[in-house]
Amino acid sequence: MTSIDERIRDTGLRVTRQRVLVYDALAALGGHRTADELVSALDAAGTALPRATVYNVLDDLSTVGLVMQADRGPGAAVYEAANGWHHHFVCRVCGAVEDVPCVIGSKPCIDTDVPGAAIDEAQIIFRGVCASCRAAG
Repeated sequence: MTSIDERIRDTGLRVTRQRVLVYDALAALGGHRTADELVSALDAAGTALPRATVYNVLDDLSTVGLVMQADRGPGAAVYEAANGWHHHFVCRVCGAVEDVPCVIGSKPCIDTDVPGAAIDEAQIIFRGVCASCRAAG
């Protein structure tokens, strides 16, 4: 398995302590997490970083594809360690976010023709009611 240092370096970004800490915290927490959850986790681990730094690192890592942002609608953005391109399902009742596999497995994941455009990404957000909320009535 390639270390996060190597993965960051391979994207052309400099490997910094902040980038490694944020990525490692996000990967350790798993799932879809807010920047505030990352700030709290880093603080609890004794490696506190300012909130603005966490946002800047998330932006950097998202830009190069090491982190994905899930659009769950209004409210705080959520992020996850990227392990392959996929889409998301968002529950309208509880707000849970679940990964949905991409049919093709890589960006942009769908074929479309926009004259004169070079499409490199498409995100599909599925919205509805999750199995847990449906079972709860």
